[in-house]
This record gives sequence, C-alpha cells and structure tokens, in this order.
Amino acid sequence: MSKRPSEALRLLEAYTQAHGTSGHEDAVRAIFVRELRGRTLQADGLGGVLASPSKEKKGPRVVLTAHMDEIGFLVQSVTLDGFLRLTPVGGWPDGVLAAQRLRIWSRAAQKEFIGVVAALPPHQGGAQAASADKVLVDIGARSAESVARLGIRPGDPVVPEGPFTALAEPGLYSAKAFDNRVGMTALTLATHELDASATPCDLLAVATVQEEVGCRGAVVAARLAKPDVVIVLEGPPADDLPGLAPHGEMQGALGGGVQVRAYDPTAIMNPRLVDLTLEVAAAKGIPCQLAVRRTGGTDARSFQVHELGVPVIVLGVPARYIHTHNAVIDLADLQACVDLSVALVRRLDAKTVKSLTQYL
Repeated sequence: MSKRPSEALRLLEAYTQAHGTSGHEDAVRAIFVRELRGRTLQADGLGGVLASPSKEKKGPRVVLTAHMDEIGFLVQSVTLDGFLRLTPVGGWPDGVLAAQRLRIWSRAAQKEFIGVVAALPPHQGGAQAASADKVLVDIGARSAESVARLGIRPGDPVVPEGPFTALAEPGLYSAKAFDNRVGMTALTLATHELDASATPCDLLAVATVQEEVGCRGAVVAARLAKPDVVIVLEGPPADDLPGLAPHGEMQGALGGGVQVRAYDPTAIMNPRLVDLTLEVAAAKGIPCQLAVRRTGGTDARSFQVHELGVPVIVLGVPARYIHTHNAVIDLADLQACVDLSVALVRRLDAKTVKSLTQYL
C-alpha cells in the first residue's frame, strides 16, 4: 500500500503518454507486457494480451480486464499544400479540436510529429474546425511532397497531445487518454497486489484492443481467456460539473470513490455480482458510487455474451472531460478501484462464482 501512490503515478504517466489509437495499441501493449513479465503471456489475433499466472491454478477463471486503446484519428489524406486531413477513430465531441495539438506517428519513419489543428482567428470569421471529420492539421510542411518525404502517409495513427500534469490540489491530475489508461493502471496495480498472495481463483489479467470502435477486441479476448467471471476496469465520465447532475444525484464524482456500474444501454450487470461487489466494498470500508447509466458502454457488452453468458461487473475511476485532450481524475478514486478489485477477486471462490448463475 505504501508504494502504491508513487507506482500509480509512474504507471499513469507511462500509460497516458503512450500512443494508442484503436488498432494501433503497440506502445501501450509494450508497457503492459513489461509490467506483467512475471506471468505467462499470450496474444490474440487482434493484439489483445492475456497474462496468466506463471503456475496453473485451480478455481474459477476470473478475468480482470481493461482496454488499451484511446480515441484518436488516422491520416485520411494530404492536401497539395501539405495539410493533413483526418478520419476520427472513436467518439469525438464537436468543438474540442480547434487550435489543439496532435501527435502523428509515422509508421514508415518510426517517428512522431506534432501538428496543430487549423483554426481561424476572429478577424477571419472565427474557429471553423469544429467537426472531427473536417479538421485540417498543420505539421509545418509546405507541400504534399514534403509530407511524403517525412514518412507520413494515409493510415498513420494520430492521438491528442495531452501531457500528464499535476493540478492545483494534491491528488488531482490531468492527461489525455484516462479513458482507459486509468483502467490499465488499475489492472496492473491490482494484478501485482494479487500476485503477492494466494487467491481462491485462477486470476487472468487481460488487456483488450479496439474498445472505442465497438468493443471488438473483447470478443476475441474472451475466446482466449474463457472466463467464468469478468471485472472490467474503466475510466467513465464524471458527472460532478456544476449543473450536470442534480444535487445529491451524482454517480461519478471525483473523490467519491470507485464507480460500480449496475447498468448501461449495452450491458445489464449480473445483479448478484453487483450486490456482492457492494457488500465487499462496505465490509472493507472502500468508498464507492453505484451508477445506472443512460448512455455509454464498455467491454462488458462483449464479455457478458461469451459462450453461454458470463457474469460481468464494471468498476470505474470517474474522469472529467474524457474524449478530449485533457481529462481529470482523483488519485484516491484510482486507489479505491484497485482496493475493490483486489478485495472482490479474493471473494470469488468456486462456490461464490457458481452462485452467480445458479438459476435452477
């Protein structure tokens, strides 16, 4: 426990600053593989990674999982005068891109370039690069030929420039890609802690790909992991901005603890697993927030329908301003997420897991 804050900060910075648009998660995967090198590693055909215990364990197969990818772009084309056109990968809200910096990864040159999204000053009509599919990116090239010489070509991945930054009060941090690098950090920390002592189950740590484009990677990862129970770790949107939720009705406030999701439009969580999770949190004194979401979705949608159906729960670290260049989290919520993940896994013995789906 005493080492966790510094470890958490190290991992958060490493994971958030890695380049990882959906389908291009190589840099994030490299960190996960390095951090879980004491386990047996397997990769699926899309690039997801299953980290199994080094020695085979008995008991139910409990999957602790997070997705590696972030929203971003691909270079779609290059104008004659050297500007890049992009196609969005994942859900970008309009109005957040004008004049922002982006990081373009040249796969041919194995080099990163910084670009600026074009925006007009008020003297010329104001910012007009509101829609993600209409932006122009200025990398400082004067022609399409210059862009080609740099090694940038259509299909190259692009992510926001959002440095990991400590904010005014202790424990609050800003960065790009907390959705879902905060989940990847929780996955790594929880797995390390659980590996330090015996568990009543076979704990499988799974890092998935392509969640932001329809939870595709989880479909394949589930076939590799063959789970009996799945705990999805996420960076869901916080709802604690003034006027966003009525007083007393917030379900994802920074500093309120780990969010326990019972429902979203893509997945109805196993009610018995929800109750067990809340019971464990109460018994351990772990702050948590129960959430019933009207929008959004996670890899739970894919894992829950694997084979004959799998009990799934989503534990989240609320993050303000996700799907922008700068999200904000409270480190205490990450610690609560790790604590609850660890405590819940330690409760998932064979009898408990069987009871989750004992309908007859």
